[in-house]
Amino acid sequence: MRGRATAELAATYERISDDREGRELGVDRQRKDNQAVAEREGLTLVGGAPYTDNDLSASTKAKKDRPQYRRLLADARAGRFSVIVAYTQGRLTRTPREYEDLIDLATQYGIRFLYVRSPSFDLNTAQGREIGRTMAARAAGEAEETAERVARAVTDRVERGEFHGGPRPYGLEPDAKTIREDEAERIRAWARHVLAGGSLRSIARELNEAGVSTISGAPWRGEVIRKILLNPRVAGLRVHKGAEYPSWSPEIIAPATWRALKVVLESPDRRRNPGSPARKYLGVGLFTCERCPGTTVNTSQNHNGQRTYLCKSCYRSWKAQPIDDWLVGPDGLVELLLAQEDQRARLMPRRESSVDLAALETEASAIRTNMAELATEYALARGAVRAALQQGMAAGEARLAEIEAEIVRAGQVDPLTEILGDDPVAVWRATTDLHRRQAVIRKLMTVALGPPIRGRAPWEPEKFIRVEPVEPA
Repeated sequence: MRGRATAELAATYERISDDREGRELGVDRQRKDNQAVAEREGLTLVGGAPYTDNDLSASTKAKKDRPQYRRLLADARAGRFSVIVAYTQGRLTRTPREYEDLIDLATQYGIRFLYVRSPSFDLNTAQGREIGRTMAARAAGEAEETAERVARAVTDRVERGEFHGGPRPYGLEPDAKTIREDEAERIRAWARHVLAGGSLRSIARELNEAGVSTISGAPWRGEVIRKILLNPRVAGLRVHKGAEYPSWSPEIIAPATWRALKVVLESPDRRRNPGSPARKYLGVGLFTCERCPGTTVNTSQNHNGQRTYLCKSCYRSWKAQPIDDWLVGPDGLVELLLAQEDQRARLMPRRESSVDLAALETEASAIRTNMAELATEYALARGAVRAALQQGMAAGEARLAEIEAEIVRAGQVDPLTEILGDDPVAVWRATTDLHRRQAVIRKLMTVALGPPIRGRAPWEPEKFIRVEPVEPA
C-alpha cells in the first residue's frame, strides 16, 4: 500500500440526481460544504476542473455514465490526491458493486474519505469496511424503494388519467386539459398532410416562412413535428409500459388517424435524412427503368451541370428536366388528366363502408386485458395447459393485428381526396410539397423510362416514356 502524500491534497466530488431547472444550485451548495470540511481538516484542494456530475443518478437503476466520477477514481489511482471529500457516501455511489471500487482505493492506494453528513470511517480496517458495505447496501435499498414508489405513483396517475405535470403540450393550454384551437388545427392539418403523402420538412418550412414558432420560440424542424404527431396524447391516449390508457388531455385527432400516422412515420422505408435526393427530385423513388423492372431511378449531374435520372442497375441515364416538365409542368400530362371530367370521376376515391371504430377499440382493449391474464397463467402453467394458453395468446395476437390494421385503414387519407374538387388543376399547381406530388402521381399512373433519346434526335417522350394508368382501389 502506498503511503499518504505529505501535502494532504484533497478533491471534492459533487452530484445531484435531478436538476430540473438546470441551474446546478444543488451541486454548488454541496461544493461549499465540501470545501468547508477540507478547510477545517487543513487539506489543500487540487486545482483544475471540478469533479461534478450534475443531473445524474448513482442508483442501481442508473443507465447514464458519470464521467467526472470516473475521472475522480482515475486521478486518485494516479496519486493526484489522497483524500476525497463528499457530502454523503451516497453522493459517491449507491451501489454495493461500485462501493468495492472505493474500498480498493483505500486498501491499495491509501485514499481517505471524508463526508459532510455521513460518518467517516477507515476503510483500511475490517470494521470500517463492514460499516461501509452495510451503509452502501442500505443506500441501494433506499434508492430502489424510492424508484418503486415513484413508478407505482406514475402508474396510479396513468390509470386515473391524471396529468403528471411538465411544460405545456403543443395544442393544449397550460392546464393540459383545454384545447388551444389554433395549434390543434395545425396538428390536424399536419396529420392530413402526412397521411396524404406530404413531408414533415415542408411543414416546418411553411411554418418558419409564416413566422410561426414553437412553444419555446425556436424555429420548427421536421423532427419536432414528428414527435408531436407520434405522441399518443394528441389522440387522447397515454401509453405506459406498452399498455394504452385514456389520457388526461382531450382528443385532438382521432385514434385511428394517430395509428395511421404511426404506421407512416415509423415505417423503415420512410427517409429521414434531410439531404436525401428523394426530397428534391420528382422521379427519384417514383420512376422505374423499363430494362430493370422494380428498380427506381436515382439522380446525378452530367459534365454540363445538367441533372439526369440514372438507373442504379444498368446505369442508363435520361435528362431529367424535360421529363419532369412533360409530366408535371403547366399543361403537362398530370394536369391534362385532372382536367378531364371523366378521368376525375374514375379517379375519385371510393368511400369504404363505415367502420365502427368504437367497437374495434373495445374489442382490442378486451383482447389486451385477456392476453395479460393469460400471460400470468402461462408463467405458472405446465404441460398441456401451458400449450393451450400459448395457443390462446397466439390467437389473441393475430386478432389484435387484424383489428389494428382495420383501424389504420380507417385513418388513412387518399392523396387524391383534396385534389379532385371543383378545380383540381389549381389545387395541383398549389401543391408544392414533393412528397404529396409523388403520392398523387402514384395514384394516377406508373412511369417507366425506356431507351433514352440521344444526340440531336427530336424530343418525343412517347417513344421512351411508358405511362400505365392505375385503376382506383
